[in-house]
Amino acid sequence: MDTVHLEKLNELHEVIERRTISRFQEIADNAQTIDKTEICETTTFYIHDTSHWDTDYNSIVFDAHRGLHKTKKTTKQLINKFARSKEANFMLMQAMGRQLEVKRCWPYVLGNVQFVPTSGATYTSTNWIAVHHLKDAYQDVEDPKRLYLLFNEGMRLNVRIDLKHLERKLTTVRKYYDFQVSLAKFLGKQFTTEFVAPQANSYLFTRIPKTAELPATEYQNCREILIRILFQVYKTMSPEDRIRLDDMESLYKDMLKERSML
Repeated sequence: MDTVHLEKLNELHEVIERRTISRFQEIADNAQTIDKTEICETTTFYIHDTSHWDTDYNSIVFDAHRGLHKTKKTTKQLINKFARSKEANFMLMQAMGRQLEVKRCWPYVLGNVQFVPTSGATYTSTNWIAVHHLKDAYQDVEDPKRLYLLFNEGMRLNVRIDLKHLERKLTTVRKYYDFQVSLAKFLGKQFTTEFVAPQANSYLFTRIPKTAELPATEYQNCREILIRILFQVYKTMSPEDRIRLDDMESLYKDMLKERSML
């Protein structure tokens, strides 16, 4: 059943408030409407896809400050607008995925901000978890097909998702994060600066192991992603140009030659 239970816990992890959101209930009775809502990385902890429900609303946003609210925006629209506001869209996530052998269902990972889809492909609407707010995840003993997701500020969700499935998703998020740390360290060395990534006390770092070293060297991976970043910048500055990603290798070399760097 596509039902979500939202609970508020006290300091002793006792349930002090509980709300149920189900396709079999009137959505208007369960959430306020903020149709122009947007994802806020510091307060939004979960987005639930309701586009397949019998309702005019396509998403329910779980937010620590704005509360539970519904919108006609799809989860795809919400996450893409958020990505564009960060100037790192899903083309870049896809480019990183190629380096990490992630072929579909790309998460959105930009440093200490991580959102992961729970199912389906990212080019359609699906549920999204704000991994950077996730403190713990464990099975519901009464229903092994459901999980408890514990977030900051005592927010806990009960959702239908398999724990192993979630951990596979989070392993992908960790790959992205570790790769970005590798890139930051590489760039830091070029400026004789040591980069030390902060390790937050979240589920991603306490329960998901660090990614094994990639088969290619650090330099090769960083160079590849830099070429892809250059491609994104070039397309943004010259959208009318029909340059392809494959052309960027020669363009990259030409730019280095002009500066006597190759």
